[in-house]
Amino acid sequence: MKSFARLGTNVLALWIWIPLLPIAITWGAPWPAGWGPLTALAVAALLTLAVWSVFKALDFEIAPQTATVSGAIVVLTFTFGGLMHLGWLLVAGVCWSLVTRGERTYPEAAAGMLLGSLVGGLGYWLAIIVIYFDR
Repeated sequence: MKSFARLGTNVLALWIWIPLLPIAITWGAPWPAGWGPLTALAVAALLTLAVWSVFKALDFEIAPQTATVSGAIVVLTFTFGGLMHLGWLLVAGVCWSLVTRGERTYPEAAAGMLLGSLVGGLGYWLAIIVIYFDR
């Protein structure tokens, strides 16, 4: 079971989203249209990293893998619509994988998921507001 969990962590977690998410967001979009969500993704990712770093400095453990994946699902949902909510199954898979492997506890995985959802969504909307309403 742990080998299956390892596969889940390695396939579903952080590194797979770095190259695939920007491609998915800009795929088929006319030149300027794709850059708004892509910039919002970058802002959401940096904001999530900053908040996670503060919690880490305060000795409050949060799973960065679940924060990243849940933030990505929020950005995908805002960009492509409600069908992207199916991505929460991937987030659940990452949470299960981390807990099964003993790398994180349930509260750490859940806190990462909550952090990624809230801060990722906030970063996305802040960037979209600045990009589209600053003209």
